[in-house]
Order: sequence, then C-alpha cells, then structure tokens
Amino acid sequence: MLLQMEGLGKRLAHGYPYLEAEVAYCARNEYCESAVDSIARRARLAFLDTDVANRALPHVIEILAAEHRWDKARWKAEMADVKAFLETFKSSKNAQFDDGKHRAR
Repeated sequence: MLLQMEGLGKRLAHGYPYLEAEVAYCARNEYCESAVDSIARRARLAFLDTDVANRALPHVIEILAAEHRWDKARWKAEMADVKAFLETFKSSKNAQFDDGKHRAR
C-alpha cells in the first residue's frame, strides 16, 4: 500500500506481472543491490524476454538509484552491466522454436 502511495503501482513491462513497487521493495527489504539482480533474479525478465528487459531497464535503474542513492557513475555502470548481461542471452527475436503456439518472427 505504501509503495502504491509513492506512485510505484505501475507494471514494469506490458504483458508481465512485475510492478515498480517490487523493485523498490526488494531494494528496501531483500538486499537487491544491482540492476542485474532485479532484472534477472527478482523479476526474471532477462530469462523471459530480453527485449522487454532492455525496455524496462532504465526505469528499474531509476528506482534502484533512488532507493540506494546512486550517483550518475553508478547509474551508468549498472546500465552497462545489465546490457552486457543481457547480451549473453539469445534475443526473443532470434529464438528458433516451434511449440505450436508461437509463430517465428
């Protein structure tokens, strides 16, 4: 409730259940100290869709930076770390699978 009052009630990405408030909560209460931790381990977006994770990344870092009082250098370092981390995953655009439900792009 408190986090919603702080204006953190929106979803991080359309089509996924993860909320802005979860990023702040994890930073405050669960020792989430990095954007990689938030994107990959808490919200699991890196594993589900790297394109969505990339789009959510600036906002995730903005929330974490406010919670942890990061300076601009740390903000940039976090952005670079997550971008490098996401490069290790195959982009959803390049995925080659046929599960009968999804069509190749």
